Amino acid sequence: MNTLLLILGKETNEFAKGAYNQGLFETAVATLSDRYKILTTTVEDDYEVQEEIAKFKQADAVIFQYPVYWFMMPPSLKQYIDNVYAYGEFFAFTPGEYGSGGLMKGKKFMLSTTWNAPTEVFNNENPNSFFGGRSQEDVLLPMRKSQEYCGLEELTHFSCHNVIKNPQFESDKERYIHHLTKVFLDFNSSQNADVPQSIISSH
Repeated sequence: MNTLLLILGKETNEFAKGAYNQGLFETAVATLSDRYKILTTTVEDDYEVQEEIAKFKQADAVIFQYPVYWFMMPPSLKQYIDNVYAYGEFFAFTPGEYGSGGLMKGKKFMLSTTWNAPTEVFNNENPNSFFGGRSQEDVLLPMRKSQEYCGLEELTHFSCHNVIKNPQFESDKERYIHHLTKVFLDFNSSQNADVPQSIISSH
């Protein structure tokens, strides 16, 4: 049985209660637990670095569930990566091409993100639009490249939008189950290796 590591990067505070991301995280666990051994980490509940490194080594794929804060990841998730992605465990400096020293090769990753931004502000042909035609993948580039630097390969990502002004959790949950089923329930070590990096499922 393959192993998945699910990482929940929500932050609970006065403004954001974290329920949307918690719900999607629990949906992924429930959807995938029949086919996979599931390992989980909730970053805000604290963690032990060596245990997290061991989880990554066990996992065939990693799902990151988190809200987009100021177009980036929450600070606690960034701190998690700073703490856990250790030299000699996740990457090494090599004499070859820059970015070729990842030590997690053969593993895959998926981002599941929630945004206050609505879907229509992305991939917008209007040059005056807020993102200037950029996609969700473009905004998520630092997180995506961090995983690639360590050798992980991208699966098709997932996103939910307008979750503050117009939350639609039940429909987003159904979309997510469909997405997880498509991406993971027939997952194997070779599947999705050639998935284009410009694909995010958001509709």
